[in-house]
Amino acid sequence: MPHAPENLAVLEVTFNSVKLAWNSTGNTTSAPVKSYLVQYRANGSSDDYIERSLLKPEVSVGSLSADTVYEFHVFVVNDAGRSLSSASVVVTTSHAG
Repeated sequence: MPHAPENLAVLEVTFNSVKLAWNSTGNTTSAPVKSYLVQYRANGSSDDYIERSLLKPEVSVGSLSADTVYEFHVFVVNDAGRSLSSASVVVTTSHAG
């Protein structure tokens, strides 16, 4: 199983988007990174996580609601499986207008 991504960081926040980046640390135990899986949802929500699969260690998530707190975390995926989750980051989108 690959190691969890590290240093999940918020690069930019607007009223309807959040840009994130992280380090995969190149720490693949048995196979190269195939993709990254980002999961997010409104903080405290019981809704299922929204998932996005990516090839690079960064993402800009759009179509978010203004003045809303979101929780994000990331996984590494390779031929050995999916890593444990990165540490979560909690972000509040800005006020619209």
